[in-house]
Amino acid sequence: MFFLCSTLLCMAPLQIAEERQVPLAPHVLEAADSLGINLPSSVPANWQDLVVAPAQSTSRMVSAPWPTVDWTVSTPQAQGMDEQQLRQAFQYGIGQGSNALLVIRNGYIVAEWYAPNWAQDDREDSFSMSKSITSGLYGAALLEGIYTDPNQKASLEIAEWNDPAHQGVRLRHLLSMNSGLHWDFITDYILLGIANDQSQFAINLGMDATPGTTWVYNNSACQVLSEWFLRQSGMQIGDYFQMRVAGVIGMHQASWMTDNVGNTLTYRSVFASAREFAKFGYLFLRNGEWDGTQIIPPRWIQVSTRPSQTDNPFYGLLWWLNTGALDMPDVPADAYYAAGLGEKRIYVVPSQDLVVIRLGPGAGSWEDNAFLGPISQSVQ
Repeated sequence: MFFLCSTLLCMAPLQIAEERQVPLAPHVLEAADSLGINLPSSVPANWQDLVVAPAQSTSRMVSAPWPTVDWTVSTPQAQGMDEQQLRQAFQYGIGQGSNALLVIRNGYIVAEWYAPNWAQDDREDSFSMSKSITSGLYGAALLEGIYTDPNQKASLEIAEWNDPAHQGVRLRHLLSMNSGLHWDFITDYILLGIANDQSQFAINLGMDATPGTTWVYNNSACQVLSEWFLRQSGMQIGDYFQMRVAGVIGMHQASWMTDNVGNTLTYRSVFASAREFAKFGYLFLRNGEWDGTQIIPPRWIQVSTRPSQTDNPFYGLLWWLNTGALDMPDVPADAYYAAGLGEKRIYVVPSQDLVVIRLGPGAGSWEDNAFLGPISQSVQ
């Protein structure tokens, strides 16, 4: 089904004078391409100057009911959006074989569509969108005092890493994808997935680089975050998700895949519906607050959604970024998104009070700007 319920900010691509360009490393481009992300092959040498300050929270100005039970529906016109441009975006998304498309503005659903074989409550495997959920949970745990410093050494809990090679790995490196932990395609996409205990498999890997020196999209490194959380807190991070986030914001049907010994797979596979994934995006949009309760610190939201290292300007703490509007030129530069295999997305655009969801199988020709650009430009 499809319905459109009947200050342009940062919309123009940044005008960059003849700046020296710096190529992105092939492994950065390949990692993005595996998720259907079409990054530019190079960025201006001064790209760090193009990083915008995080948008201020608008939660105190929004009158929409909190969607803990379900979302409230409004019209594009009532929420200051052009219906025709929304239709253009949805036509593109439908043509790319999507299962679900959803637009939230100012806390209201303004457009929603499901494929003929799909229903509003159908859940989908998010694959690597789950990494961004893991990031949020580490923020929540920091707020609760489960740990006190993302810069602390991982070896404080992972005793196996009390060796010269691994000892320099810090939690932030695991969250930034620059831990230096071993990576190759077979190890990361095949051997990790068939391991009985995926956390221990990841911990047992050697090192390829000095921590903090090289960005590599590494599922195994992200899986170490599952074991670290278990040893630090005494609970699986998937159980913490249900207690601290899903149960609070109303992701009532969400579940998280585990390996054969019960470890939460922090690098993949939260299953939820489009409306439920939108709630997680909305939690970030509202700077970690939900109906008067602070779940994630605002500072964590800000740090997570800015570049975390210099190898990949488009990556924060397990979130993808629109740094300098260089990734999506028709979308504000403060936009960020969770990305999963098959072009699954949770887009968040703070300056336009937008959360946008795309679920479905990969089309192989997805362009984030072609979908999110018209939605963003529809804001009047």
